[in-house]
Amino acid sequence: MCMPGTASPNMDRAEYEESLKIFWDFSNVLSTAERKGRAEGRAEGERDEKLRNAKNLKTLGVDVETISKATGLTKEEIESL
Repeated sequence: MCMPGTASPNMDRAEYEESLKIFWDFSNVLSTAERKGRAEGRAEGERDEKLRNAKNLKTLGVDVETISKATGLTKEEIESL
């Protein structure tokens, strides 16, 4: 058996095209999963940064409403820090 997307001497055109389709479908699935994972990682990192900034601002005595406006976090999220 040969790798998907590669031809062997005993493979007819239809088998080759089906093998190629499977290869490209698999490749697209992996690419989509990678993009989704990166987007989720970025979103998580951005949220962590907002929480760190809010915590620092709260430590400095900045009022909760100002912190909320600056970070986009809710007042409840800030008060729980």
